[in-house]
Amino acid sequence: MTDVNGTDGHDGRHGRSLSVDRRSFLKTTTAGAGLTALAGCADDDDDEITLGALYIMSGFASLYGEEAERGYELAVEEINANGGIDGQEVDVIARDTEGDTDAGIRQMRSLIEEDGVDGLFGLDSSGVAQGMAPQIQAEQMPMMVTHAATPFLTSPEGEHENSVGNEWIFRNSVDLSINMYGAAQVADELDADEWATIGADYAFGYETWDYFQAFCEGLGVDVEFTAEQYPALGTSDYSPYINSVLNEEPDAVITPLWGADLTTFVGQAEEAGWFDEIDYTLMTTGLGAELTTDGQTLPVGEHAATRYDPFVPDTPENNTFRETYFEEYGRLPNYNAEGAYRAVYLYKEAIEAVGTDPEALRDHFTGMEHTGPAGEYEFAENTNQATLPAVWGEVSASDEYDDNVLDPVDLYEVTPQEMRDTLDAAGSDLPAGL
Repeated sequence: MTDVNGTDGHDGRHGRSLSVDRRSFLKTTTAGAGLTALAGCADDDDDEITLGALYIMSGFASLYGEEAERGYELAVEEINANGGIDGQEVDVIARDTEGDTDAGIRQMRSLIEEDGVDGLFGLDSSGVAQGMAPQIQAEQMPMMVTHAATPFLTSPEGEHENSVGNEWIFRNSVDLSINMYGAAQVADELDADEWATIGADYAFGYETWDYFQAFCEGLGVDVEFTAEQYPALGTSDYSPYINSVLNEEPDAVITPLWGADLTTFVGQAEEAGWFDEIDYTLMTTGLGAELTTDGQTLPVGEHAATRYDPFVPDTPENNTFRETYFEEYGRLPNYNAEGAYRAVYLYKEAIEAVGTDPEALRDHFTGMEHTGPAGEYEFAENTNQATLPAVWGEVSASDEYDDNVLDPVDLYEVTPQEMRDTLDAAGSDLPAGL
């Protein structure tokens, strides 16, 4: 575990407006890109490089699509201001998956067959990503997943009955299994004997609880698991579920609620006195949401995870990305913004190395090493999952950025073999996904 203290508030808030010489800044900054351009190999016959983005842009989880859009638009602006990809401008065509598998498949096919994109990235919903995986393989187009976190997406087909991983799917963000490995480490450090969960009634909610229990058992964390509540996605009234958990009187609760579901839950939980009665609440996607429904920030002092921290690692790449993003949009980048930003740069590096042939890109991504705002990592060759650490910390409020931050923040690093050994020690058949 690496112990890192995040940067907290000073005073004031930077404005949203840009300086007059912004493009000059983008041309001179190297840290924002975070990549070294390789020898030019892009196809010279095309006027531009086109990538397809697939995110939820409407409904309860639209905030994630909006953040992703900010991230990839910033990457496109930087790349084009610095000469594009081998002299060719890059463009991103975005489509709304609507959080629905059929819509996602339809939009993906349109991007490939009608728009002729050179690569794909995105996907927010684990269920949608799992449902699309066979079609991604059939289309034989690289898909860089930046958000959907189910381990079954990168677990090779045949490893588990729910595994759908294949050679065309890559993920550049922390997945659920890595996140829950970190959560179990956090649980081991807390004075909490009884744990409960409240998560959405679909794969991500159930998988979070399953992996959390397995890693706690495999790591020898001496706790009991009690209440389970699974409200439907888009629930507006959480009071029955909140009361059911409170009646069980657990010491701690882990919740993978996300998007508007998390913000709605937090607002109603505060009204019910949840944070006075429950000693610890671990929000597995806490720093992916900006504000609760009543306009208040997330509860300070509670524990939350993020798949990218804008202050960690403390590197030129990350610091420049954070400040450039904040200057552009007046807010800190969340993990979906950073994942989308980094996906465009991953394609830049790969296309400059091998061109736009899908098989060549697939082969280049396999085992690829990369440095960006999230730090240094590589794609594990058996799963195509990025080897990133779990990021957990305590929710704090930054006056400088007028936003939630994690302070202190801890990184929990784990190797693929350590993941498998821990699951084996728990007697679990869940795949590591890493």
